Parts: sequence; C-alpha cells; structure tokens
Amino acid sequence: MTEQRELLERMLAQAEVCVKQLHPRLGAVVSDKDRNLVELERLIFEAVLQLGAIWLGMALSLYASHLAEEAGTRLPCSCGGAMRWVSERAKTVLSLLGKVTYRRVYYHCAVCKRGEAIGDRRWGLEHTRTTPGVTQLVAYLAAGGGFENAAREVCRTLLWPSKWLSGKQVQRLAEPLGQRLGEMEAETVAQWWQMVTAARGVVAQASAVLGEVTDAATPVKRLYVQMDGITVRVRGIAGKGSDMWREVKVGAVFVAERGRHLSQLAKLIPGRDVVDEWVDRPQGLITYVAGRIEAAPFGLKVYAEATRRGLERAAEVVILGDGAHWIWHIAEEHFPGAVQILDFWHASEWVWKVAKAVWGEGSDQAKAWAEAQIAEHLVKGDAEGLVDEIEKLPSVPPPAGESRSTPEKAADYFRNNAGRMRYPEYRALGMQIGTGAVESAVKKVVGQRCKMPGTRWNEEGLAAVLHLRTHVLNDRYDRAIASLPKAA
Repeated sequence: MTEQRELLERMLAQAEVCVKQLHPRLGAVVSDKDRNLVELERLIFEAVLQLGAIWLGMALSLYASHLAEEAGTRLPCSCGGAMRWVSERAKTVLSLLGKVTYRRVYYHCAVCKRGEAIGDRRWGLEHTRTTPGVTQLVAYLAAGGGFENAAREVCRTLLWPSKWLSGKQVQRLAEPLGQRLGEMEAETVAQWWQMVTAARGVVAQASAVLGEVTDAATPVKRLYVQMDGITVRVRGIAGKGSDMWREVKVGAVFVAERGRHLSQLAKLIPGRDVVDEWVDRPQGLITYVAGRIEAAPFGLKVYAEATRRGLERAAEVVILGDGAHWIWHIAEEHFPGAVQILDFWHASEWVWKVAKAVWGEGSDQAKAWAEAQIAEHLVKGDAEGLVDEIEKLPSVPPPAGESRSTPEKAADYFRNNAGRMRYPEYRALGMQIGTGAVESAVKKVVGQRCKMPGTRWNEEGLAAVLHLRTHVLNDRYDRAIASLPKAA
C-alpha cells in the first residue's frame, strides 16, 4: 500500500505540472474567435498522452526499484555464479502512450559476462524497446492490411512521428506473435485430439478443451463446412532460388438458419410436389481455418473448428467443395455421414471449359452448347446425361503439356462426383449448393492480405500472418492474447 500511495502522490503532482503547461495553449484555442474543435481535441489528446507516458515511466521506475530492494545487491546467475548490482540505468521504450523512459537497476555477472536489468523481464521488456501493448496493436492491424499500412495507421492515430514506426518494425513485431498464436493453437488441438483418440471421458469434455463458440444449450439444425484452396507466392527455400506458387487451404464453418431466398431447383424433381423451400444462410459468425499445410493436418484443423461450432450437436452436416480429392478425403475421415455437395458453380465452369475447348473462346456454338447442358442436365443433377453429351463431342487434342483432353477430364470429374450433384434434392431440403462462403473466405482470409501487389512470403512469415488473420476474423484475437504465457 505504501508503494501505491507513493506512486499516486507523484502522479498527482505531475498531473498538476502538465495542466499548468497546458493552460496557455488551451486558453489560446478556446479564446480564438474561430474556435476549432478538431484543434481542441488534438491539443487535449496530446496532453493526455504526454502525461500518460510520464506516469507510465514513473510506475515502471518505482516498481523496478522495489524489485531491486527485494532482490538485494546480488542475484543468482544461470552460470552458477552471482550477478552484482552495478548501477541504475535508464531505458526508453515505445508504448501506446508514446516514448517512455524509466530507470531500473542493472546487474552483471563477472564470470559469464551476462547482464540483466531487473524489472525488464517482469514487464516483458527484456531484449526489446517496444511494449507488449504496441506489439499486440500492430499485429492486429497487420492482420488486416500490409505492414507499412499498419505502421502508418498507428502513427497517424497516436500522433507519432512517422519515423517512430516502420513497416519492417511492424513485421518484426507481428510475425513472432503470430507464430506464438499458431503454436498455442496447435497445442490446444493436439491436446483435444489426444483426448478424442484415447476416448478418455465424454466428447463434451474433450470439446471443452477447444472452447466452443456456440451456446452448448442451443441445438444446431445444420452445420456447413466448406473447403477450397488458393495459391500464394512463396520464396524459394531459405529465401533462395525462384519464387513458387503454393496452395493455401482454407475452410469456412458456419451454423445455418433459414434464409430469405426461395429455392427454384426443388421444383425440378419429377413427379413430386414440392412446397416452397427457403435456402439456408449463415447464422452468426462464419469462422475460418487456413494453412499452407498437407491435407491430413488441415483436415484435423477443420474438424476441430467444426467441433467448436457444435459438430457433436448438429442434426445434419453439409460438406461443400469444388471437387478436389483432398476435400472428399477429409469429409470421409472426419465427417462420416455428412451430405457431400459438389459446388454448382465449379461444375458449371467445367461445362464451359469443355465448350471452349471444342469450339473456341467466344464461339456462339460454345455458348449455346454450354447453356443447353447446364439447363438440361446440370441444374437437374443429371450427371450421367451430362457425361453422355460430353462423350458425343468430337475429339480435341489435350492442352499443351498435358496427356488428356479437357472433355476427357471433365467426363471423369462428373462421373466421380455424380453422387454429389443431386441439386434439386438438396434445394428441396433448403441446402446451399454453392461454396460462396469459402469462395469469399479464400479472398478474405488469403487473397486480400497475402496476395497484395508485389507480395512474396517465406514459409514462416506466411504461416504467422495466416494465424493472426484467422484469429482476428474469428473474433478470438483478444482471448488468445490473454491466454499467452506472461513474462516471468
């Protein structure tokens, strides 16, 4: 209590000094006949930040001195020797309040030459001149835009000189934090998976390790899991060699509710009277997973996210994908019994690819054939009829560098996915038949952030930014930051 009282007295005295310094400047603004509220706000904001920086320096200095008093003149050193009290040294750090200078006691070991300023480790300021608050802020902003943009936003908002923070500094602060969030997430998923595979306890106890987003008491009528991939420019190994385009897998998970769009395809079911059916739409938050990783670990991430969203309570699960084999493998392994649907728009793209391969880009014949096949076969879920029409087409050579023609590949694509193309039946149940959520996710999670003009990544940096971005978009950033191990 004595320590706190001492600090408060000093803070009050400093506040009085700052108010006296502000008085003439404030009076000039208020007495000006052309009173400017923007100038008044800025003046008071600057004063508050200046006072706050002084207060923070006072608090850090006072607590550091008390830590030193408790520790005494010697500290044990990791080498087995002892670090001795050398001197009191000042340090300036960049905080949310601006630059803050504080004093702390410095210890040094004569044996191993190691030094430590007591207090730095306590506040997470060891080997850094930036406070954790600044790091967390710039990492949050960097998840939404480029590193340079984050630096500009912080400097402009907090009235800092632009030289105080650069894009490179933001990158050096944000990426390690993203890596730590990724490691913590991986540890959580691994612990959960170990409990699930070991069959220890009930599923709910294992799921509690992940932390559910949805209310455990609320039933989940239908849960959607959509998956897709997008390529990102990645540097060669160790930053050397040619750049490569590598796939980042993205998943979107959401609980469905009745939407406002009436199904039209449901009326195409032959011999069946179908009442009006409303098509599902996302209820609440769409959450994302992303990673430049193999299908197996990605599938586990998607499964964990679906569990968070209420998979065990879902009456029905729908998996939507573009036809990539890895998507269906994940569906079979982690979501047995789920309804698997081939994205209608990807299927229609394949019809157009065939038409263009046979008649050429922009051909009237290509347009007429594609539109006819989509209307007569695809929308009706008639994969067999569509394959028959493709096989009637004249032979065309394969594209350069490939062994099979586009119509041949398309025929196999529709054969392999025939059981996932019953579009009128899906619509009659109110199900989505397009991967709009994950298509948007691919752009939102990866495209807008990781494919900016001129952007190229190394593997570690890309992974770190994806961890930051998904935590922010999933509204879990603050909770995850709060869960990070604190400075010793």
